[in-house]
Amino acid sequence: MNIIRKSGTGVINRIRKASADNRIDRDFSFEVGRTSRQVLRKLLVVCGKVGKENTALYKSKAREIGADFISETGSSWVSTHKIIRKNYEPGKHAGILLLGNNKQLPATPLTYQGVFGFTDWFLQDTTGDGTPDSPVGRVFGQPDTILSHMDPMIIDSNIAVIFDSQPGRSTRHVECLLDLGFDVEVLKRFTPEDAKLLGITEFILQFSDGIFTSRIHGTPEEWASKDSVILSAQHVSTIKFQGYPVVYSEACCTAQEGPLLKAFLKQGVCYIGATLDTMNNTEPFENWNDCAFSDGWKYGFLDLLDSHDLIGQVKTQVDRALHEHLDA
Repeated sequence: MNIIRKSGTGVINRIRKASADNRIDRDFSFEVGRTSRQVLRKLLVVCGKVGKENTALYKSKAREIGADFISETGSSWVSTHKIIRKNYEPGKHAGILLLGNNKQLPATPLTYQGVFGFTDWFLQDTTGDGTPDSPVGRVFGQPDTILSHMDPMIIDSNIAVIFDSQPGRSTRHVECLLDLGFDVEVLKRFTPEDAKLLGITEFILQFSDGIFTSRIHGTPEEWASKDSVILSAQHVSTIKFQGYPVVYSEACCTAQEGPLLKAFLKQGVCYIGATLDTMNNTEPFENWNDCAFSDGWKYGFLDLLDSHDLIGQVKTQVDRALHEHLDA
């Protein structure tokens, strides 16, 4: 739940040049601070079967930040959903943070085209009407990873990075971020020289566009095009993120509990992605609300990015709008 709100208009492709001139350290020092306790105390923390010692550790951290804490030891996502609905209080809580992987705290199982995955989408429904109501995030891993996500450091750099294997083919996403006040850098793929730049970003967009053989695809291990790796788990492990950046990926399967997601979580990143294949729209849409495909989520997310205080609220409102229009 990272806060992104900007003003003014940003610039494009200026920062990487500064990095190449060895000016990152000298000219790109940004304020980093703790997330407001006023924000964190609105969390409902739900802890899975992570062991007694870790449960006590996370409960103590929740008490420190002022968040409500409950332990869930059920064996199905139905049980998880039930305890969330029982304990979630609208007005008091602004989001739900799940602690534990799918085995420790079950998510909803799904299958698509023979591939098995999980989702927390249905846990956003806190009223029982089938519609997303409240942001839900999940973090798992070693105790130091989980504790860092419970009380993250936030950087204020106004820098956004876009990974686009075909820069210039489409510019709408770049223009969206510029209009929001981000200084935008567009990269075709990761190189070691980009580690410092990525370490000071607030927002990273993995953009998939163009013909099948050229656009970025995803696996649980990496973002990749047909001929090259764009960003791998190994690359991510070399980046020292100064704040708590938001990464939005529209590639397939990258949010499975695989090496890429684990690397992002370990490095202190809020990751939004898909656990199964994503679907490209087969026809143009006038409004993202009517497009229940990759473009609908992506452009809905960019459209609402400055309309809510918290990233989780942006994501949930996009889910809600697409769900409501799907029913219509």
